[in-house]
Amino acid sequence: MNPLKEFCSDEIPLEIRFDPLTGQTGRIFDLPYSPPGLPDVSEIIQRSKEIFCPFCPEVVEESTPLFPKEVIAEGRIRVGEALLIPNLLPLDKYTGISILSSEHFIAMADLTPERMRDAFLAARLFIKRIADLDPQVKFFYINWNYMPEAGSSLVHPHIQVNCGAVPTNYHRSQMEGCRKYYEENRSNFWKDFIRVERELGQRFIGELNSTFWTMSYVPQSYLPDVWCIFPEHDSITRLTEDDFMPFLRGLSRTLAYFSMENISSFNMSMFSVREDENFCVNVKICPRHLLRGIGNSDQTYFQILHKEPCAVRPPESVCETVKKVFGF
Repeated sequence: MNPLKEFCSDEIPLEIRFDPLTGQTGRIFDLPYSPPGLPDVSEIIQRSKEIFCPFCPEVVEESTPLFPKEVIAEGRIRVGEALLIPNLLPLDKYTGISILSSEHFIAMADLTPERMRDAFLAARLFIKRIADLDPQVKFFYINWNYMPEAGSSLVHPHIQVNCGAVPTNYHRSQMEGCRKYYEENRSNFWKDFIRVERELGQRFIGELNSTFWTMSYVPQSYLPDVWCIFPEHDSITRLTEDDFMPFLRGLSRTLAYFSMENISSFNMSMFSVREDENFCVNVKICPRHLLRGIGNSDQTYFQILHKEPCAVRPPESVCETVKKVFGF
């Protein structure tokens, strides 16, 4: 009995969806929700400079660590503007941070493919070095927490690279889903999924060279997220610059869409194995924001403790808008 409708009877539909790959559930609403507006980040940027930034050019050489020579002979990896250093928070056996450039802050609208290229190529080079160094390492990730709303402790733009012998829980569920699908259907999940999504057209965004783009059937975030798949590749170690550039073009367009929605932060993870014919390199790009003016997080007990994603918009409701931003 809704007080906004004079206590008349009202219903709020809820859909519980099963992820076609992992089998995990997610809850979908269709609510008239819009983010409260782009936050003024000028104060955050200024405060971050006053606190101290180890990635800024005047201190980075003295303030950041070196890899042992037996891991990275030169201590750090440089590719163009990017500098890749060890991560002081070792989330896996081998971890690195790829700093995009000497600029302390890069607005999301300015994250062009060219601005991001060097950092991703440095990450790829690090992963290839680790793969050659340690045959026990089988799982590789490139990750991004952009700005504090997405969990970043530093404003200075950087991506994180993890390499290890144990997959993360979500990655494990992807691989198990691939194997189970093949055992039950004697067919490759990714090829079938791409064919069906293309035919249905409800969530399919488009294709950029070697990359396939779609809205996730079960969003992992409060607002629908975007999913990129590399249909011909199972490992980052075999991706070339020509493979990365279409992905970075799509990532830049995804961020342009987020900006249209007053989203100023995001999480991104690229999942990769060393070798598995049933697996494809894939990337999840999730919008992040504070829900209301009081600054409450978009992650609640449902996501943190129940591991159940919850979205207030169906991905189908935004797909056409995303396609237009992509130019399709």
